[in-house]
Amino acid sequence: MPALATELLQRQVDLILVGDGAAIVEAQQATSTIPIVMLASLDAVEQGFVASLAHPGGNVTRLTLMTADLNAKRLELLKETVPGSARMMTLMCKAVPGQALLRGGEGWADMRGTARTLGVHLHRLEVREPADYEEAFAAASRARAAAMVVMPCYFNLFH
Repeated sequence: MPALATELLQRQVDLILVGDGAAIVEAQQATSTIPIVMLASLDAVEQGFVASLAHPGGNVTRLTLMTADLNAKRLELLKETVPGSARMMTLMCKAVPGQALLRGGEGWADMRGTARTLGVHLHRLEVREPADYEEAFAAASRARAAAMVVMPCYFNLFH
């Protein structure tokens, strides 16, 4: 990654588009003048990539998924869509060494609190490999889950 960042600087690119936490860090370390646009930062403020969403400061900005802020709301909307549901699942990404920033587990405590308020028993399932999906859905079936929130974490977005 550092070699790629150096090459981009030598080519005098107008913009750097980055996709994940590791690439964001590398791009920030490489330049403070070329604009950097992040695609997959779940909470750029919390992660220290920008000062705020309204005024990011520096040369970094992003598209936002606002995941941490919306997880509880996703659960509320799912409960409204499936009103008789007492058991729900949430499908998240397992932590990957060096990429914990993209885990998708942000807001889990808020979701659990919302689930209690809604009278929903919420189970957490995690995936890292394509084969993990089969077991995750089997576990949801065994638990008689009425619905599932699929978190927009790195792995679920690609698979």
